[in-house]
Amino acid sequence: MTTTNEIDEIGAMKLLTPDRIRSAAALVKQGKIYSLGQMLEPSMPHLPRHPPLVVAPFTTPYQSQRRWEKRGAKNLPGTASERVEVNTHSGTHIDALGHWSNCNRSYGDLDARENYTENGLAHLGLERIPPIFTRGILIDLAGHQGKDMLEAGKVVTVTEIQSFMQDHRLSIEQGDVVLLHTGWSKLWQQRDLRYCETEPGPGRETATWLADQRIVALGTDTMAVDVDPPEDPAYPRVVHQIMLVERGVHLIENLWLDELVRDKIYEFLFVLATPKLKGGSAFPVEPIAII
Repeated sequence: MTTTNEIDEIGAMKLLTPDRIRSAAALVKQGKIYSLGQMLEPSMPHLPRHPPLVVAPFTTPYQSQRRWEKRGAKNLPGTASERVEVNTHSGTHIDALGHWSNCNRSYGDLDARENYTENGLAHLGLERIPPIFTRGILIDLAGHQGKDMLEAGKVVTVTEIQSFMQDHRLSIEQGDVVLLHTGWSKLWQQRDLRYCETEPGPGRETATWLADQRIVALGTDTMAVDVDPPEDPAYPRVVHQIMLVERGVHLIENLWLDELVRDKIYEFLFVLATPKLKGGSAFPVEPIAII
């Protein structure tokens, strides 16, 4: 029987071997960096059941100057700091494996009711996600279909992904991060409410096929990766179920992929480091692509 300590150390991330990391580094030829994260700001889209980001001043330059002046400082140092309150599933973020459960079971057949404690996740939390340094590939689904963006509720199929890869001489390799461009980040920029209400995305067949390719993470430019409305209303968020619960593949949501698409960059070094929030189910991140 697999112990919880062993569960913490397994999952798709075990595919990030030294050989895999060296081969990914070899993809860098120009030294150009693309930021793939959305701007974190109070006005950004968020799910209705999630609170908005709050940023409040904590220390102002004027306050700190007075403090230093009382100590006899002549150069009057000024410092600024702020207090931030944020739902961990805000902005561009990565899901820990313990984020999701189905029928009270999480990855490794853990009992989700016991795994989630007052201090967060006892296992499968954010602190168990190693830095991701691997090959990334971008699948421009919207562009391949001659559209600015896919329509709401559009199910992304395996055939569509394979067609794009064939046209661009790409293949998915073990240990890759796969990013899907649907064009929906335009709605993020426009603060269009549709961004939080519905979205295109993969369903059960596509998620299973991608997991079978042994990828380490799947990312999209949508709020929740899964197609919404779901293919089968009885099985919502089936991509979360397959990737996080069944296969140990992480999800990255709310990506900004437009610049990669503009420059027709479909293969790159993908880098993402996750804050080690002990027991956390997710956290905002800043992924980058380097060519």
